[in-house]
Amino acid sequence: MGLFIKRRTVIAFEKLERCLYRLPDTDPITAQCDDCRCVVTWFTPIQVVAMTGLSLRELFREIESEALHFNESDPGSLHICSRSLQLN
Repeated sequence: MGLFIKRRTVIAFEKLERCLYRLPDTDPITAQCDDCRCVVTWFTPIQVVAMTGLSLRELFREIESEALHFNESDPGSLHICSRSLQLN
């Protein structure tokens, strides 16, 4: 009787995703920040993510904890104060 050896092959896949955001070529928005009491540059959430390396989730946590100043003029139109980001 022959000796049988069972072989088992395991193949593992790892997927890495990276999102790249490009800043628009438009002129920056400048307006008064009520919290800073001065004129500042305002950025969209995508611009802040591109400049700081934060994820959108981390950015919104910062906004909700009131660590960042923001302006929401229209539904879906959110801008973050550059001074609260310390990017002046």
